[in-house]
Amino acid sequence: MPEFIFNAGLELPLILILLALLGFRRKVNPRASVLVKAPPEKVFALVDLHDGKVQNWNRTTVTSELIDAARQIFRMTYVTTLSTGSQQSNQADFRVTERREPNYLELCREGLEGKSLNNELLKIAVETVPRIDGTKLQLKYDWGPRPLIAQILARADLWGGAYRLKGLAETGKPNERTHVIISAGVAIVTGFLSLVAFALMLGWLISGLLVAALLVHEFGHLLAYRLIGQPWGRMIFLPFLGALAMPRLPYQTQAQAVFAALMGPGFSILLAFAITLPLMFGMALPEWLIKSGIVVIGLNLFNLLPVEPLDGGVALRSVLAKLMGGYARFGLLAIGLLIAGAGLYYEQIILLIFGGISILANIKPRLIDHGLKPLSFLQVTIAAFGFVAIIAVYIAMLLYVLRFFG
Repeated sequence: MPEFIFNAGLELPLILILLALLGFRRKVNPRASVLVKAPPEKVFALVDLHDGKVQNWNRTTVTSELIDAARQIFRMTYVTTLSTGSQQSNQADFRVTERREPNYLELCREGLEGKSLNNELLKIAVETVPRIDGTKLQLKYDWGPRPLIAQILARADLWGGAYRLKGLAETGKPNERTHVIISAGVAIVTGFLSLVAFALMLGWLISGLLVAALLVHEFGHLLAYRLIGQPWGRMIFLPFLGALAMPRLPYQTQAQAVFAALMGPGFSILLAFAITLPLMFGMALPEWLIKSGIVVIGLNLFNLLPVEPLDGGVALRSVLAKLMGGYARFGLLAIGLLIAGAGLYYEQIILLIFGGISILANIKPRLIDHGLKPLSFLQVTIAAFGFVAIIAVYIAMLLYVLRFFG
């Protein structure tokens, strides 16, 4: 094995452990408990199901339809109105396995026979316990196997849902603010942990610049979700790895997936340009600020590498799925081999790791962008032009900034 792998330092095992955790799926059973200043009967009525029940949660309308009276199976239809005016919907069937009004309700998922249970909500249990000053609402969700990040977000979503119900029971309006606070809290806490983690490897100055660059980069993805009509997504930092921005709703088209992927590095051009422009006009800048420009440019160039799960790889995946169909994985596999080979040749452990991830992801046949409306050939052309243009701008800025360091 090449010597540079053994000399990579502490970050290598930490990165490998985190990657394993991100890839390893396990069932998750989050719980939440809040005190609601309302009687149990009122709280129970909010969570109980009956035919034709309609609930409004921010932009999403949830409708319950009784499709099997004998087995008490309800079809839940979730319709979200996007900012574009269009609507996006999905459905899930639940069976009432136990109902003890007004204290306990248990729902189990139906219709998943023969399907993957990954990331699927399998069971909901609601218990209302009378208190002198109201009702103690206890919620429990059972999810199918989910990766580490999704397990964290499942707990955040459950607590957010509990406070929505609390607000609805007490005031007649769902409490959406707490959900926003919880999502922001996840981003802030994981961002601080990332700051400390990067500082152990790179020092506090570069660590701070890197976290700031990641924040701007991921905001570009969040902005993309809004531009395609979705609610604001969620952000979570990954110590020693980077950060992720995740949409609230699934994509409907490959064009949306490609646009969201490229908006991270695309939006960050504004930050890199803001640092580079004064240099072009001959202004003297402190060395740390010039270094921040290099950090921003380097981070986004790295993210444009054509390997999953980086932005360049996500965009390339959709383009190849359009051009090569079921053979797209062979193209992704070949590129992963090239990146890993470059890592070995140039003794760059990070290239070797991400090339290896791409190889492992594409060894077995898989569905790529399943159910999404495919790109048109015009959209493929636009995506390719945008990808090349973003890289060209970053390389030009990088070469210019590096002149100031000889």
